[in-house]
Amino acid sequence: MKLLFLGTGAAGCEKKREMEVEKGKRRCASMLIDETVLVDISRQSFDYAVKLGCDPSSVTDIFLSHAHGDHFCRDTLMQYVAAAKTKLRFWCHKGALEHLNFTDEEKELIDVRPVEICDTWETAGMTVTALPANHLVGDFTTAEKPLHYIFEKDGKKLYYGCDGGWYTAIEWEYFRKYKVVFDAVIMDATVGEDAGNFRIATHNNLAMLELLTLALRQNGMLTENATLIANHLGDSLYSTRDHKEQAVIFAKLGMVVA
Repeated sequence: MKLLFLGTGAAGCEKKREMEVEKGKRRCASMLIDETVLVDISRQSFDYAVKLGCDPSSVTDIFLSHAHGDHFCRDTLMQYVAAAKTKLRFWCHKGALEHLNFTDEEKELIDVRPVEICDTWETAGMTVTALPANHLVGDFTTAEKPLHYIFEKDGKKLYYGCDGGWYTAIEWEYFRKYKVVFDAVIMDATVGEDAGNFRIATHNNLAMLELLTLALRQNGMLTENATLIANHLGDSLYSTRDHKEQAVIFAKLGMVVA
């Protein structure tokens, strides 16, 4: 699988269109897999994909982790819909539909595919599993459950874990029960060096990432040459906003920075 990150920042990042974002700033989180599968739809993702030479009309499937504004932009979704060669498949937790509130016209243009926790299905030449993320959308009564995803293709397994803090019990036991071994993991790194930040319950800091990656290794959940990727960085929560300097910080954990 080829990963192309279109945005690697947390909610504090600019939510303007790509051409309005200052050079050197992280955009809101979004990623392409093999240029056909989009994970999260931040405001700048379509424009930046075009800028990088991708063909947005090649996208067939969009996966939503959750409906927070830095992961979902309706205008950007409609850019992809307008460019698509066929009706786009849109995957999200079933509880997100109330918040997304698609119009009848939008439903005609989008193939909405709601899923539940621990569902596994086939699409775009991949096997996909939806797992619960340690995150919160809305208040305590909101029906939407934020998702992490496992993508499997050509014998390789990828874990996408943004947003979310510590693994949920369901996630961890799923890994153990099905003896999942990852070739790459993408993990939330929002809180960074601010260990006591109020976001600690729903996002990872460096100390948490060190323990989480150690647990993956110690329990045989990573291949020998697995790639560990820090993503969804809250730039203001790091001592430096320079990508190369942040890469040095994460190298100590055996991780690279998206």
